[in-house]
Formats: sequence, C-alpha cells, structure tokens
Amino acid sequence: MNVNKIKVSNPVVEMDGDEMTRVIWKMIKDKLIFPFLELDIKYFDLGLPNRNATDDRVTVESAEATLKYKYYDDDTFDLINIDEARVKEFNLNTAYQKK
Repeated sequence: MNVNKIKVSNPVVEMDGDEMTRVIWKMIKDKLIFPFLELDIKYFDLGLPNRNATDDRVTVESAEATLKYKYYDDDTFDLINIDEARVKEFNLNTAYQKK
C-alpha cells in the first residue's frame, strides 16, 4: 500500500513508559501513526530503568520539552505507580513520583 504521508509541522514529544504501556504504544505507532504521518519526534524514555539511571532527570527534560513545544495532555501516557515493592523489583534509588 503506497500512502502519501501527512507532514506534521511541529515536533511531537514522545514519553515512553513501562511494561505493557510501552509494548502497546509501539504497536500503535507502528500500525497507526508511522505509516501515515511524517513526524519530528523528541523521544524521552520514562521507563523506570532510565529514570533511575538519570536520577529522574529525564522526567524533567521531558517536561521542559513539553513546555517548549507547547503540547501536553494529561491522558497521553500513564506512568507506573511506584511503591516499595517496585523499588526492590527494579533496584531503584528511590520511589520516584509522578510529576
């Protein structure tokens, strides 16, 4: 199928999550977005391992990018809820909170 892609003029901030959210979002992008849209994506990995590796700096950087490109939607993604069990499971430095 040969489709002319629609060019999106503004960059899109993508904040990737954890576990099934990441898997499902990849399927959506591959099947419903990338075949039809030409995008400049500013990607941020908000998965727990990367948040831990960056001391949660990636969360701040993604928020700054969201403000810079003036796009946000509270329902765009859902971060994993972190409790003490998750801190142990993922060997985290702390129980990072949603921001």
